[in-house]
Amino acid sequence: MISKPPGIEDIFPDSIEQWNYIIRTAREVFRLFNIREIIIPILEFTEVFARSIGDETDIVSKEMFTFEDRGGRSLTLRPEGTASVVRAYVENGDYNRLSSCKLFYIGPMFRAERPQKGRLRQFNQFGAELFGSAHPFSDFEAIACMDLIAKRVGIHNYTLLINSIGCTECRPKFIEKLTQYYRAHTAQLCSDCLRRLEKNPLRILDCKTETCVQLKGSAPPISEFLCQSCMVHHRELKNILVENSIAFTESPHLVRGLDYYTRTTFEFVTGEGSQNAFAAGGRYDNLVELFGGKPTPAVGFAAGIERILLLLNNQLHLNPTLDVYIVHSGDVAFIEARKLTMKLRECGISVDMEAESKGFRSQFKKADRENAQIVIIIGEEEIENAKYSVKNMISGLQETISRESIIEHVKQTIRTKK
Repeated sequence: MISKPPGIEDIFPDSIEQWNYIIRTAREVFRLFNIREIIIPILEFTEVFARSIGDETDIVSKEMFTFEDRGGRSLTLRPEGTASVVRAYVENGDYNRLSSCKLFYIGPMFRAERPQKGRLRQFNQFGAELFGSAHPFSDFEAIACMDLIAKRVGIHNYTLLINSIGCTECRPKFIEKLTQYYRAHTAQLCSDCLRRLEKNPLRILDCKTETCVQLKGSAPPISEFLCQSCMVHHRELKNILVENSIAFTESPHLVRGLDYYTRTTFEFVTGEGSQNAFAAGGRYDNLVELFGGKPTPAVGFAAGIERILLLLNNQLHLNPTLDVYIVHSGDVAFIEARKLTMKLRECGISVDMEAESKGFRSQFKKADRENAQIVIIIGEEEIENAKYSVKNMISGLQETISRESIIEHVKQTIRTKK
């Protein structure tokens, strides 16, 4: 038997309804915010991610699936969505000439990390990127969009963490102070953070190693170093969140694991542990310019679909629903059943039946497994009388309906159900 690679999961029909429910909900909320869909490639030149995410991040240094194509060019399976959306935005002049542009994406991402609960090597995300405005209202819109998605899918017991990591003007002073702090505690740093201390000290604040997490608690907060502009921006964001009744908790050491963020960073978290975030994002005002575009402020977020499914595992009970299952006795009844099947499908009604001749009991069991709402029985007696036995599997009511009336009867029953 050939098995799938570690950290990659199959998604079967019993999970697809929950999966599609989350995506449908996200799409509807994106519509409410006038955020339009973009489909980005799964493969990009490695430079797209190395340039934007940062060489010293775990994603670029350890976790990317990278290989050379036949032309010797380095390609990478996308580990996140923002860099690809920004590359597409800059490359497509019709969109980057707009005063503002709001895009969302849905699809698989890939990271070569140790598989564990809530962390896979192939995982799926939806996310949104809002280009063109430096106003904190755009930060609020990104947060409010994810907040509404979370509530609509049924996640209520979560905390919104927010922070400001400043800008290129005020962050150097903070990094200098942060470096001094960690240099005094090198004995407690993990090997990765010892390297980060020399290359990018800000990354230490995102480390999940226990000793580094403990050190972070006493590290200097960036709020003490924010310039006036960043302070005003952060204060206004909090004011807008308050006026719209979106609760939040300030997290003074929240930096996220990507180098491109400026000012606002945020996470939606639930429970304890290192895998407790199900959505996160922030502002990245310099990334478009880094990709060769004109200076363009931007903010965005991404959410893990598998993480959300884990959170909803005991709350969301949706089963695949089949409108009609046809039980037949074979031979002439099978011929009539398959004709009726296609007529009903042409009316937009989902129908299934067995192609092989099986007993009624076996076919009813299949109808139950498929969660059919209506069962139509076609046997010898039904053929002779030109009438079908129809059982409503929700109410248990069984009726006899003429052949001429069966389609309208089913349509009316399905309409009532929906």
